[in-house]
Amino acid sequence: MNVLVNDANILIDLAKIGLIDKFSDLNFDLYTTDFVLEELNQDQQISVQELINLDKIGLITTETIEDFQGINDLLEKASGLSFQDCSIWYYSKKMGGTLITGDGKLRKAATKDGIEVRGIIYILDEILRQGKITFAIAIEKIELLYKLNDRLPRGELPKRVKLWRNKKIVGQNFYQ
Repeated sequence: MNVLVNDANILIDLAKIGLIDKFSDLNFDLYTTDFVLEELNQDQQISVQELINLDKIGLITTETIEDFQGINDLLEKASGLSFQDCSIWYYSKKMGGTLITGDGKLRKAATKDGIEVRGIIYILDEILRQGKITFAIAIEKIELLYKLNDRLPRGELPKRVKLWRNKKIVGQNFYQ
């Protein structure tokens, strides 16, 4: 199964648009780190912790000196990234997984390091592809997401809405 290691901004956005439960039902091995969990506010932590308790999201805890050193090595070579950012980068690499983030600096650094990096649009596509929501709900949620998050790529909203109105997902036809 594919491993996805998730950044706080992805979990926050999914919680804000009411799709964290649908996300946790995806056919992936989902993870985040203890450092990322600490970044979330209390309500967000409670909702993610419930999913961790249900074994829907795995919590990676850094316990060895080698892992701390690996994270610190990335932190030293990547300017502008936090320890939390470097923790998900490190574990994505260590676990052979995909890093899921909306952070441009992290995306650029991890991609340069050979890590596959995806964002919230990919997650929305997967929620649709795996039949967790309808196209109508997907359109509603992506429009809400764009109202709440001004860092998203502006050109993707009209593309996705057009595709989803035609009941298509990027790369394939998909009818519900």
